[in-house]
Amino acid sequence: MTLKSDTSPVKVKVNKPRGTLYWGGAGLDGDYVKPQIAAFIKAGITHCFVGKTNSSTQTIGQLGTLVDALRAGIDIRYEDNGPWTLGGMDAPAEQFNMIGYSYGSLLAAQTANFYAKHGHSIDHLVLIGSPIDLGFLNTLKENKNIKKIVIIDLKQHGDPIYAGITQFELIENAITLKTQMGSNKGEGHFYYAHVVADSSRRWEELAKRLYGEGLR
Repeated sequence: MTLKSDTSPVKVKVNKPRGTLYWGGAGLDGDYVKPQIAAFIKAGITHCFVGKTNSSTQTIGQLGTLVDALRAGIDIRYEDNGPWTLGGMDAPAEQFNMIGYSYGSLLAAQTANFYAKHGHSIDHLVLIGSPIDLGFLNTLKENKNIKKIVIIDLKQHGDPIYAGITQFELIENAITLKTQMGSNKGEGHFYYAHVVADSSRRWEELAKRLYGEGLR
């Protein structure tokens, strides 16, 4: 990019975003987040960082986790054309990847959508246990700047949420989700989120799967 000046043109280098960002579920601060990041790195997904953007916990503390969950079910599961920018994503990595789990999957989707619309290439967008709206999901699939979308539903573990779920289905399954969250046993939607006896195996298996999908 060249800027005009009173003397001679000044060239400014614009860094392309690089590295892998992982957003966890509502609150973005669960005890599973750092061990999951460690599993990603161990599997070979280098330059992997914790996503901390856009959580209500940053302003109202732990109550923000509930607000995040409500936003996931009502608001940001649909396409939002606002600015979803990142800072510091200039690691010496070969790829630009976004991974999101539950609420975090919507942050990943919105951010990928924003960058793709502005001409940046996203190598992988991974949506885990995502309550994303079908229309928004199709918009992402149609954007050629998003090279690969990996959808990981957790239905086999009893999660009623899946990518493309309707608003009615979310409301219909609210009690089931509340029960799964309250049990703290790593069941259903919270298969990766609760720290249980075999969590390390679960996190490692997820990391290996994503490495197999091509994330580096």
